[in-house]
Amino acid sequence: MSDVYRESFFKSVSRQIRRSRRPVTILFTDVEDSTAYWDEHGDLDGRLMIDLHNRLISPVIKRYRGKIVKHIGDSIMASFRSPRNALKASIAIQQILEKRRNEDSAFRLRVRIGVHAGKALVEGGDIFGDAVNLAARVKGLAKGNEIYVSSRLASLFQKEDFALKKVGNFLLKGKQTEIAIYKCRWQQYPDLIEGLEQNVFVQVVRRQKLEFLIYSCASIGIIYFLFLKYLRYFLADKEPLALLSLRLQLILDARIAIPAALGILTLVAVFLAIRTKIIPHLALSLLKGGFGLAIGFFLFYGPAHYLHYVLGPDWNKTLHQSDHLFVEILEENVNLRRAPSEDSAVIFKVPEGTILLLADVAKRRKMTWNKVLVGRGEYGWTARIVPAKIGVPQKRLSIANKFYFTYLDFGALVAGLVGFLWGILSFRVRPI
Repeated sequence: MSDVYRESFFKSVSRQIRRSRRPVTILFTDVEDSTAYWDEHGDLDGRLMIDLHNRLISPVIKRYRGKIVKHIGDSIMASFRSPRNALKASIAIQQILEKRRNEDSAFRLRVRIGVHAGKALVEGGDIFGDAVNLAARVKGLAKGNEIYVSSRLASLFQKEDFALKKVGNFLLKGKQTEIAIYKCRWQQYPDLIEGLEQNVFVQVVRRQKLEFLIYSCASIGIIYFLFLKYLRYFLADKEPLALLSLRLQLILDARIAIPAALGILTLVAVFLAIRTKIIPHLALSLLKGGFGLAIGFFLFYGPAHYLHYVLGPDWNKTLHQSDHLFVEILEENVNLRRAPSEDSAVIFKVPEGTILLLADVAKRRKMTWNKVLVGRGEYGWTARIVPAKIGVPQKRLSIANKFYFTYLDFGALVAGLVGFLWGILSFRVRPI
């Protein structure tokens, strides 16, 4: 590498680093006597203690528009654009911990907090620089239940704003001159945690958001597939339900309305996962169950459907068949007429994909007509095939068949049920 190229390279890197330098307020928390706690209670209880610390503090930082940069053992490093919000978050953290201690005598977790404002290098999801180091040093001076702030941060407010009191001047590690340190007497500050949940079930981090999205899409997708494949035939096989289903299909295009509704439901679910402070355990376990249902069903159905000749003819034996023949509309806006004739009056137009109960079949002028139920004691007629005309090819408008539920279908549903149970039972809450 030539000297000219090396100099150009380092100038470019230097410019990029300078661009990433911006004012931030850094907050550090640290659990007091955590090492002794781990030694006395063991790894499991120690990890549970850190998890509880994170779950209590994370929503406070979110409320005051902070960002958790990283978890460092029993510490949290967070950044804020607003110094005022950083101090409010510090006070709220101590308030929520004190409230928890008052409610639970076995809860003894005490946290020290250090806050400093300055310029730092913000690169991707991490923050570097002297401001970070100084905030960590300030935190190290505090004791449990205390909030210490640097003179730089304290100078941004009237001291009485946050009940700040000077503790003294300290020569911090790595510094050549002493720095004034202030203590926030947070016990004198008004309540900042009203309406804030003390024990958040899940902090939805990026990986959990992705998992939640996958589970939601899989669950909604398999419900829609099972509706199209099985449920709509079971419903349409009962005359009252068939009429109700027909009315809904005439109002809504099921091919568009149902996927659209499910898509909106998915977006709402993801939005709630991102915004909500509490996600019930049952809801997440059911979503993973839906994911397991989809996996189990298709892992069985896909190979078995295409390899049924290898598995043997028994898989194609009928376990259940519908009581009625169904007419499925294959084209958009097919005319349903009062009589089996193209000259007959149109009752209404039927969207593609509609399932109708077949009552009779008639042939008129080389055309086959299906008589279908359209109301209580009312029937209409729809053509099966429109013959070819000059310049217009033959077109199939509907098809009549029965619904068959085979052993292959049953096996796929059993595999899906096994997957559903696996999803529910295997769901675990991750420590944070």
